[in-house]
Parts: sequence; structure tokens; C-alpha cells
Amino acid sequence: MTEREQSRDAERLPEEAARRLLERASELEAARSAELSVAELRAAAREAGITPSAFEQALAEYRRTDPSSPSAAALAPQRRLARLWPAALVLATLLSVSVLRLLFPPI
Repeated sequence: MTEREQSRDAERLPEEAARRLLERASELEAARSAELSVAELRAAAREAGITPSAFEQALAEYRRTDPSSPSAAALAPQRRLARLWPAALVLATLLSVSVLRLLFPPI
């Protein structure tokens, strides 16, 4: 790592700026990957502090819906992705809070 990279990595950001930065990075990541595997979602939930039982319950509820029904089949891929935004924002917020707690420990 060069001295310049070390200097840039040592830069400190205010809490609000750090939150906005992580939120934007989460939005960009969500836009790049339209689909996530169950393993990826499980890992994200674990990192966000969601209990395994809560995740498994949510997954079971999701799987109980019939994806082959005419109304579900008629949904455009963008619309299905749009339904994931609330969950993505919750995960981004939880991850942001976790990172901010690491960066700025309580006094």
C-alpha cells in the first residue's frame, strides 16, 4: 500500500457523511446485482443482526407464495426488484449503523 493510499484510508468522515456514503454504496450494489442467492441473503441478514430463526421464517413465508401464479408471472423483473428495496434499505441501514459503531464507538 502506498503512502497516498494509507493517507486516504486514514481520512475520518463525520457520522452523517459516513451514513450517506454507505447508503449510496448499498444502492449502487443493489442496482448491480438484481438477484441474490439464499446464502448471500442469509449472510447479509446475519451481518445485520437478524436472527437465523427470523430469516428462516421470512424465507418460508416467501416460499409459500406461488411464484407460478398468473399475477406473479405477469410481474416484470424490475417490479420484482422494486419489492426488494425496502429490505435492501433496512439491511443498508443496519449495516451502516454497525459500521458507524465500529468507526465511532460510544463514549
